[in-house]
Amino acid sequence: MRRRQFRERLIRLLHSQRALAIPITYLILFVSLLTIILATYGLAAAKISARGAILRASVAKRNMQALDDAVCSVAWSFGASEVIYMDDCGGVFKTQPEAKNLVLNFTDGQTFYDLVFNGSVGKAFYELEPSEINNEIYLKGDERAIISRSAFIMTQLYFATGGNTKELTLCYRPFVISAETGTVNGKPVNTIRVYIISLAFSQPLTLREKFYLKITAINITTTVSQYEFNQPLSSLFLKAVLDGVQSTVNISILSGEEGAFVNLEIVTCHIRIQKVEV
Repeated sequence: MRRRQFRERLIRLLHSQRALAIPITYLILFVSLLTIILATYGLAAAKISARGAILRASVAKRNMQALDDAVCSVAWSFGASEVIYMDDCGGVFKTQPEAKNLVLNFTDGQTFYDLVFNGSVGKAFYELEPSEINNEIYLKGDERAIISRSAFIMTQLYFATGGNTKELTLCYRPFVISAETGTVNGKPVNTIRVYIISLAFSQPLTLREKFYLKITAINITTTVSQYEFNQPLSSLFLKAVLDGVQSTVNISILSGEEGAFVNLEIVTCHIRIQKVEV
């Protein structure tokens, strides 16, 4: 009797919706909780990875600023050198001596036109993994290919996208100054001097992890071009194209009624970047 009653109760329980609802509810709660845990873990992992990329980019930034400081320290001092330490930032450090082609044209904006420089000035850069850093952020300098005021600097240090990587690039643009330096046959003599820092004599490098670099000013070269103008003028122009970016500077000229003389000096400091063992 009791066995039959127990069997009947068990059959009724198995066929009741309430009995099925309890395990199904627990199953739904378990799946939902598991989904939330996996989503939270994925989001946290992505955030940690992004923060790690930003931290590594910060180390690369510090390394490149140290490299720029060393270049600026030895520039214009023949034979001067400095050794710096580059910490591991998880990226690949490279130099490309043949990169960054610079073209300079000297003109009055009308009929006079002269090509005064055409060659590579080189660059150094880190290849980094993508991060939350936006494209084309200039840490030093800006996008202009040539400058003519002392308030601006020759250094261009910036983040840019290269393929599937982020590149932190260091290079240098020309800087122009001018002054009156005398008279000849009643005509004012103007001297225009263009300063160029070139990394084109560097070793082609591909380096990872930690290493030391030696930065040396191997020589300074100067080329001089002389021009005579037989009519009054107030300004001349230097048009620069650096790696496809074009900029123009206006150079004020002191002139008499019969014109002026202009001496154009291109002064290039050749910097070598090489790996050394310390």
